[in-house]
Amino acid sequence: MTVSRREMLGGAALLGAAGAFGLHRMAGQGTTIPAPRFVIYDSRKPASLAYAQAQGGVVRIDLAQEQAANWRSIRALDGQSPVAGVTGWTDYVAARGWLEQRGLRVAVQAHDRRHDLIRWTMA
Repeated sequence: MTVSRREMLGGAALLGAAGAFGLHRMAGQGTTIPAPRFVIYDSRKPASLAYAQAQGGVVRIDLAQEQAANWRSIRALDGQSPVAGVTGWTDYVAARGWLEQRGLRVAVQAHDRRHDLIRWTMA
């Protein structure tokens, strides 16, 4: 059996897409995570922006604008859940702190090493 270069590249692309956000880890947890009502993302990071654009029917909060407004939209959530995000580590820790003060807890957390982002959901 021979494998062509094209087949190798196709397989690598498929594996990369399947593991982009650690979906295999989230799928095996056996818990049902409700769909997010709010999505926190950073429009300066293409992978984070793509995640937010793929989410329909949610309130989107862009960290590029929030940092200038002292995180006003995130601080105003008042325990409304679930909240999901694809952010850098520092932004994740800050958002998580605010949301934990409002009673939310981490339901899912996965590291996207390729884009150096954290994908998370709090409910």
